[in-house]
Amino acid sequence: MKALIPIFVMLPLASAFLIPLVASHIKGFDRYFTSLIMLVLAILSISAFSYSSDFPFVYKIGGWEPINGIPIGIYFVVDGLSVLMLGIITVIGFLAAFYSISYISQFTGEKYYYALFCLMVAGMNGVVISGDLFNMFVFLEISVIASYALVAFGIEKEELEASFKYQVLGGLASLLIVLGIAMLYWQTKTLNLADISKVLTGVNNNAYLWFTQLLLVSGFGLKAAMIPFHAWLPDAHSSAPAPISAMLSGVLIKAIGIYSIMRLFFNMFALSELLAWLVIVLGALSMIIGVFLAIGQWDFKRLLAYHSISQMGYVVLGLGLGMLIIVQGGDRKIA
Repeated sequence: MKALIPIFVMLPLASAFLIPLVASHIKGFDRYFTSLIMLVLAILSISAFSYSSDFPFVYKIGGWEPINGIPIGIYFVVDGLSVLMLGIITVIGFLAAFYSISYISQFTGEKYYYALFCLMVAGMNGVVISGDLFNMFVFLEISVIASYALVAFGIEKEELEASFKYQVLGGLASLLIVLGIAMLYWQTKTLNLADISKVLTGVNNNAYLWFTQLLLVSGFGLKAAMIPFHAWLPDAHSSAPAPISAMLSGVLIKAIGIYSIMRLFFNMFALSELLAWLVIVLGALSMIIGVFLAIGQWDFKRLLAYHSISQMGYVVLGLGLGMLIIVQGGDRKIA
C-alpha cells in the first residue's frame, strides 16, 4: 500500500496533461478515460481500508530521510482520516465523471473540461495526503484554480460573473492561508506537520499563535463556505455544470476546507476553549443562517448550495464540540 500512495496524485495529474493531447486524435478518449481513471482511484482508495491496522503509511518523495531528526523532504502521509477522505473524493469523482459523459456533450471543448476535472481531483487528493504545509497549499491552489475554470465553463455572463466572485474570494482565502503558513514557519522554522507539532508541544497559545490560528480559520473557512464566508458558493454552485456542482458541494469544500482545519488544528496546535467556542459559533451560524437563506430560493441549485452551507455547519459544530471535549481531557490526536 505504501508504494501506491503517490498514485493518488500522479495518476490524475498525468491524465490532465495526457487527455488534451490524445483526445485531439481519438474521439471520445477524454470521456471514457477520465471515468476509467476515477474508477481505478476509487477502487484503490476503498481497498486501502483493508490496511487500517497498519496506519499510518509515510511515503518519502525521492527517499529523503530526516537529517538530525529534521524532515527535509516531501512527505505523503495516509492514515484513517485521509483514507476516508480519499474514498469520498474518488467515489464522488467517478460518479461525476461518469455522469459527465452525456451531460458535457452540450458544451464545446470537452477535452479541456476533463483535463481540468482531473486537475481538480489531483489537487484534492494532494491536500488530503500532504504531510507538510507548503505542498498542502500547492495542491489546494491546483484544485481551486481548476474549479475556477470549471465554474466558468459555460462562458455565459452568469458563469463568468460567478467565477470572478469565486476567484476574488478564493484569492483572499489563499492570501490568509499563506500568511498563516508564513507565520508558522517564522515561529517553528519548519513546514512539516509532525515537526511543527513537536516544536509547538508545550507552547501556550500566545498572541502570535492566536493571530496565526485566526488567519488559518478565516482562510480555510472561506474555502469551506462557512457563514460568514459563504458568499461565493451559491453563485458558483448554480452557474457551474451539474457534475461540478456535485464536486463543489460534495467534496471540494470538505477536502480543502473542513479537512484542512481538522488536520491542522487537531494535530499541530494546543487547543483551547476559546478556539473551540469560536468554531462552535461558526458551525451554529452556518447551520441556522444557511437553512433560512435556502427558504427564499426558487433556483433549485442555489437552494442546494445554501443547504450545503447549512450541512457544513453540522460538520463544523461537531469539530468544535470535539475540540471542547479534548480541551476538557480527551485525546488530541486523530487516528
